[in-house]
Amino acid sequence: MKLGAQLFSVRTRIQTPEDLRATFAAIREIGYEAVQFSGAPTRQAEAIRDASEQYGLPVVCTHVSFDHLAGETAELIREHRTFGCPVIGLGAMPNEYRGSREGLEAFLAAMRRPVAEILDAGLLFAYHNHNFEFAEAAPGTTYFDLMLEACPDWQWIPDSYWIEYAGYSAADYFRKIGAGRLINVHFKDMAADEKRSICACGAGTLNFAALAEVCRSLGVRNVLVEQDNAVDAPDPFVPMRESFLHLRPMV
Repeated sequence: MKLGAQLFSVRTRIQTPEDLRATFAAIREIGYEAVQFSGAPTRQAEAIRDASEQYGLPVVCTHVSFDHLAGETAELIREHRTFGCPVIGLGAMPNEYRGSREGLEAFLAAMRRPVAEILDAGLLFAYHNHNFEFAEAAPGTTYFDLMLEACPDWQWIPDSYWIEYAGYSAADYFRKIGAGRLINVHFKDMAADEKRSICACGAGTLNFAALAEVCRSLGVRNVLVEQDNAVDAPDPFVPMRESFLHLRPMV
């Protein structure tokens, strides 16, 4: 497995080609081996490709906007081919689809055409969860469970923090997703404070050593560190380094 950085964690530092190059250099200097591109437009595809090649950091997946995914699928595919990324990811379903069976069905219907185009182009589509997908859709069944059953051709980018935040076991859900649909995962830690805040890996309560073993058993290729609030630090690369140093012996 490779240990990578989810660039949403440093999203304020990837908005221009100049910042992009500096960020790839900083991520490479920390020791990360791959990146997920998220938090800035993939329309800067050539700049992403150049930084990826210069610093030896493959872009293994992305998060893109629903509008770009559904409305400009062909352009999105071209962008991903430009910077050599095999997986087009969606960070979450839009608000209007959440919280009901009808909404979920409408979301899945809206996704059929763009996902089919992505797969026909030889790329993969992946969905990333938050906690709202783990609300109960029926007794003993979450919306995430329904999505897993309804979308056998999707990949998944499960988020360890949000699964645990929702009251479930990240390890159990990694196993439920299963080998073959689990190329990339997010490691994100949960502080022991009242708000269960996001924190650098190793500063919180999640057992990443055990999760890493589960990932290894399922053939996960990339463990990606995501810390949404790293950008609130004076230097967002500091908590990203802390996470790397904690996880490096495990991944």
